[in-house]
Amino acid sequence: MKPNKSLKPFLLGGSIALGYAFLRQVLNWNLDSAGDFLARTETTRVHHGQAEFDLPIAYYRDDCFVGVFDAAYQPVAQALPTGLYPVTLFKGRCAIAIIAFNYLRTSIGPYGEIGITIPCTRHPQSLPLLPLLLESKFPALGMFILHLPVTTLIARDAGRGVWGYTKFVADMDFEKLPTRQQVRLAEGNTSILTLTIAQKGLPLPDNRPLVTYSVLDKHLIKTTIPTRAVYQLGLGGKYGQLELGDHPIAEQLKSFEISTSPTFTKNYLSRASLLPAGETVTSVECSPLGYAGVIQGDGRLTMSP
Repeated sequence: MKPNKSLKPFLLGGSIALGYAFLRQVLNWNLDSAGDFLARTETTRVHHGQAEFDLPIAYYRDDCFVGVFDAAYQPVAQALPTGLYPVTLFKGRCAIAIIAFNYLRTSIGPYGEIGITIPCTRHPQSLPLLPLLLESKFPALGMFILHLPVTTLIARDAGRGVWGYTKFVADMDFEKLPTRQQVRLAEGNTSILTLTIAQKGLPLPDNRPLVTYSVLDKHLIKTTIPTRAVYQLGLGGKYGQLELGDHPIAEQLKSFEISTSPTFTKNYLSRASLLPAGETVTSVECSPLGYAGVIQGDGRLTMSP
């Protein structure tokens, strides 16, 4: 039976209202301004190595893009501390997310950062992909920080000292064109990877926090990072590409049988965040994590055009 024509406006309005309610619930969509969000009313002074700064760290403006790639489940699972499980995809594959940040304005100065992360949960999950779609709405989902190269000593020492992030100093060359964003990551003359993400896709607002897991003094640290963002979602390999070099980190990713075409991508149109201290979740037994790096000063950071 076809709906009465007089009811169609009400049905359409109801559908829009339900869709809006869904977005508010799943994406934490609200209309508070980034300025209010970034107002740090209480701060704590922290000192680690060459870094002296206030927590939370404020990230006012950055260029950010993400590629989520599939990899073999078993070798990736073995790289995680006990009690964390990779997010499954299909046919024995799991997800690895590579996140590029060109921090243009922050409370600790500008720098570059590349997160080589394993989306994971604290409980085995049987539904493939769903945790990645829900992100922080999925219980105990987070990004385990496998490697986190940065371009400054301050960022390295801050990350290692407060969160146990596996940071080391590296070189990054960012390129932002109308059609794509790209970063070339290297350590000296040795290429680690090149990540290219298309600047296209379905635009979505997203105020869900980014949750990370890291290990500090044999404790699993969970950090919840409030975020205000709008990104373009791209589905499939045509939205990006990953090229691996000859660096030990690249060789580790090759051993994971990582794909070079993404499952999906995110190209951020705007993004702001606050990085607070983390919280201890549990004790863990694990070997030393992450690549230590060899550069003892600041790395190279270029942007073009």
